[in-house]
Formats: sequence, C-alpha cells, structure tokens
Amino acid sequence: MAKRLQCIVTGKEYVFADSYYDKKVQKAGDEESLINSYISKEAKKLLRLGNSVKKVREILDMGVNLPEPDLEIINQLVFKNKFNDFTDCTSLTSITHNQTDEEVKLFINKII
Repeated sequence: MAKRLQCIVTGKEYVFADSYYDKKVQKAGDEESLINSYISKEAKKLLRLGNSVKKVREILDMGVNLPEPDLEIINQLVFKNKFNDFTDCTSLTSITHNQTDEEVKLFINKII
C-alpha cells in the first residue's frame, strides 16, 4: 500500500511506494521525524536558490495560510551537504605548481 507525505514548505501531499517510503524513514531515523521534516524536491531546489519559504509558496502557487516551518530544520535539510565536495583542495596542486614563461614571471614581479 502506498504511503503519503506532506511537504512542510508547500503543504502538497506526495504518494510513495512502500519500499521508497521505508528508505526515507530509515534515513530520517523514524517515521515521526520524516513527517515533521519532509521537503519536496521542487521546494528544496527553490530554497537552495535563495528563495524564502513565502516566495517558494508563491512560485509553486500553494496556499499562504500554511503554518511556518522551523527554519532550523529547513536549513539543516536543504544545505547540509552543499560544501562537502569543496573541502579537499589537494586536487589543485597540479594547477598551482605549473611552470610559467619568463615574460610572465617578469610581469608578475613588476606588479608585485
């Protein structure tokens, strides 16, 4: 039987297959946490672009009479893994250690 989840930002209800829903519950920790923190992909994308909850509701043409979700939950869910790919800068060493032409060296030394 399919399970339903309501987005805390838009209020829109989504239907999921049992297996997918169970994966979401497992990732959230428990079913109550999932219900209290589910944000749809489209809402999450708009929030990542810098839109406020109110603006996302306007863009997606959802009711503005919905309760305001906890901003801490939204920030944690929307931005949690945003910068993990950029923490390791070891791949830049090949770029930074390249040799340059003598003319460029002279020009740089004159500027500095």
